[in-house]
Amino acid sequence: MKKNNTKSKIGWAIAILVIVGILMLFVYSLGKNSPSSYPKPNSYSTIYTTIPQVYTLSLFSQGQVFSINAGSYEYSNFTIPQGAYSVNITGSYTSQGKVEVAILTQAQYGAFTQNPSSISSSPYYYGDTQGSTINAQLSQGSYVLVFYDPGVLTQDTVTIVNPIAAKYTS
Repeated sequence: MKKNNTKSKIGWAIAILVIVGILMLFVYSLGKNSPSSYPKPNSYSTIYTTIPQVYTLSLFSQGQVFSINAGSYEYSNFTIPQGAYSVNITGSYTSQGKVEVAILTQAQYGAFTQNPSSISSSPYYYGDTQGSTINAQLSQGSYVLVFYDPGVLTQDTVTIVNPIAAKYTS
């Protein structure tokens, strides 16, 4: 009877081994198709994305007041860096007298310092007025925002109503 008992134990052991083997194959096949087992990208196929950043350059602050003598000007230099896009200059001002305001390139600014009447040739010229809203779309480059008093006798006072700032995405 002992032999029969041994054969029975061997049969059970083989059955258990077969069941464990089947379970292991099943688990292995599940693991092989799971997302964590997909091939990892190598350094050549890794894609890095950057999140665009919006930058603001403050040129003149809200409430800022300054006087410009007749025949003189107040200005602010600024640069829009390479790679920048969606560039917009906005703001507004008032003046006691008439002032001319323009956004000039460096070359235009050089011409303006030699001949102030050339200010009106800028595509971003805001006229000989007592106030205006600035709204310009620019590209990359160096610029000068100029407030010019073309008068000959009196000084004019400029008040910044809404901050004048350059905003761009990079």
